[in-house]
Amino acid sequence: MALPTIGNLFMAFGLLSAVVSVVALTWGHRAGESEGESLTNIGYLSTFAAAVFLTLSSSTLVTAFFREDFSFQYVVEQHTTDVSSLAWLYKLAGWWAGREGSLLFWAWLIALFAAWVAFKRMGITDRLSNVALAATNVVQVAFLAALFIENNNPFKVTPPDWLNPATGELLVPYAMNPLLQHWAMILHPPTLFVGYAGLTIPFAFAMAALITKDASKRWVELCDRITVFSWLFLGIGIGLGSIWAYVVLGWGGYWAWDPVENASLLPWLTGVGLLHSFTVYRRRNAFKGWAISMATFSLFFVILGTFITRSGVIQSVHAFEKDPLSLGYFLAMMTGVLVAGLGGLFLRWETFRSEDEFDSLLSKEASYYFNNVIMLVSALVVAFLTLSPAFGLREYGPATYDALAHPIGILYVGIMAICPILSWRKTEGPAFWSRAKWPLGGAAALAVPLLAIWWFELWPNRFKGSVKVLPFEQAIYGPETVIGLLVGALAISLPIYLFIDGARKRAAAKNEGFGTAFLAILTKARTQSGGYITHLGIGIILVGLIGSAMFVNDVKATVAEKPGEKFEAGGYTFTFKSVDQQTLPNGDVDTRLLFDVSRDGRVIGTVNPGQLRFARQGQVRLEAAVISEFLHDIFVVFEQASEEGLAMNVKINPLISWAWFGFALTIIGTVLAMWPKRAAAA
Repeated sequence: MALPTIGNLFMAFGLLSAVVSVVALTWGHRAGESEGESLTNIGYLSTFAAAVFLTLSSSTLVTAFFREDFSFQYVVEQHTTDVSSLAWLYKLAGWWAGREGSLLFWAWLIALFAAWVAFKRMGITDRLSNVALAATNVVQVAFLAALFIENNNPFKVTPPDWLNPATGELLVPYAMNPLLQHWAMILHPPTLFVGYAGLTIPFAFAMAALITKDASKRWVELCDRITVFSWLFLGIGIGLGSIWAYVVLGWGGYWAWDPVENASLLPWLTGVGLLHSFTVYRRRNAFKGWAISMATFSLFFVILGTFITRSGVIQSVHAFEKDPLSLGYFLAMMTGVLVAGLGGLFLRWETFRSEDEFDSLLSKEASYYFNNVIMLVSALVVAFLTLSPAFGLREYGPATYDALAHPIGILYVGIMAICPILSWRKTEGPAFWSRAKWPLGGAAALAVPLLAIWWFELWPNRFKGSVKVLPFEQAIYGPETVIGLLVGALAISLPIYLFIDGARKRAAAKNEGFGTAFLAILTKARTQSGGYITHLGIGIILVGLIGSAMFVNDVKATVAEKPGEKFEAGGYTFTFKSVDQQTLPNGDVDTRLLFDVSRDGRVIGTVNPGQLRFARQGQVRLEAAVISEFLHDIFVVFEQASEEGLAMNVKINPLISWAWFGFALTIIGTVLAMWPKRAAAA
């Protein structure tokens, strides 16, 4: 039996197992706990079977990549031509490099999440868990069924005219996109897909709560850790995608408001609202409607991202070719999620009504409420701007997104910053001042060097460089930057103060040293400490974004291809040393330039920008070179060689390392917050 046929059979058995699980769990639920126990057990066992079959199906595809089995059309289209030490990783990455394989990978991950829920709950098989598992498998069935649409099937057989019948040699120039052959792109898609697949679980438990009319916090407790885990991986995926864009695409930035970039941002935004809603649900038995709604919108935006990427309805350098069948199919899935989640909440509104009112804008409830409103509205606005061309409306560029994102982002970080020192229901003035005075003092002290960096580093870099700047930009960037840096200073100062104050109080109460008390807070109050670290990271990210997104100095220059020739950019002198060109064993041509970089007569390093020309694909990938300093990156790209000389592009990117460091802190904080304290109770 041909290997593509085997892969298809495993995939079909996985679909059949998921369908059996849904039917058995639904039937068992209707029959009741005692009479339906055997049916329920079949549903759980079928969930495990679906995971096994999809693992076998996926293994078949991965084996085909490592064997370079060109009987698979998908392997032909996505196989790597790389000859470096990372070639084996690119073969594995072929699994998720294209539309068909990425959908299989996604379905496999949903199956693993479903199997994990089944494993954790099989000894209890309570009604809430049973219905949630059935709902998870309904989503799994929808994704598996999509794989049997011809354009989505990774096990299509290669057309005969693509291969030499005698030698099996490829007669077509297909291969993996060169831009995907990078370590960050190996990790970026799978981490995103883990987040996407995992957000099925909170939606499934929300549906279970609606169906079983269980408005207690139990459903939140059962899926809270998985939700944090999924949101964490979604954030890691977005961050890795930004790193990839920065070092591979050659344009010097990390976020261009591309439709596919936006697709990953949407569920991350509503995921922030979902996690905060879970916090209020658990602690105050409130925000029940918000929790159901945010779980629904998170999965809705996950599928919307699939719709944007795989339907071809929006043009993007990251999107796949147009597919009318997938367009209608994923549109139906999105509609189904909204109808099920929001329609179910409407029908069960009396059951899930909660006391969400707050007595003062200076209260935790108010900050959580505005957090949710900002996150949901932001996601809806970004979705509308992204999809606007599909409705025959105008296409919006980065300037529009930035004009909205800058003030909204600053407002959001400001709300986030003060939330930890607010009280529930209402914060009295004296109490607020006693908590706020030291963080405000710390913020004022921190604001001095930040504003000095703005005045002496950022402003000259942007408005005294070689790029023409419109007067209104100067008028907007000044006040916006000052406010943003002040908010960033507070967002950094407050969690630091909370750690210091908490450790100081514990040391006094327990008669411990400050270091011992601080370590105890980190290890024993992990959820709270993780939240503080995450907030600290976001404050640092805000400062990094202000510098690296608003004050970039972009310089283009041409230098003769002669040793000793020089050009100036951003206060630095670049001295050409040599050019090295090599033809690799696979026919690819690697060209590298070497420059000394100096400032004020002092050499601070060398850069080695280049280009890699891929023979089979006929494409060129720019290989940027970066020197990172505390206050900025020196980003150098070799664009092309011509009769005039070597065309170079240099960008001075201020504070970009701050954004990367803040991103790392948010990951550390989220991992700490989600780390389990004890086994979940039945």
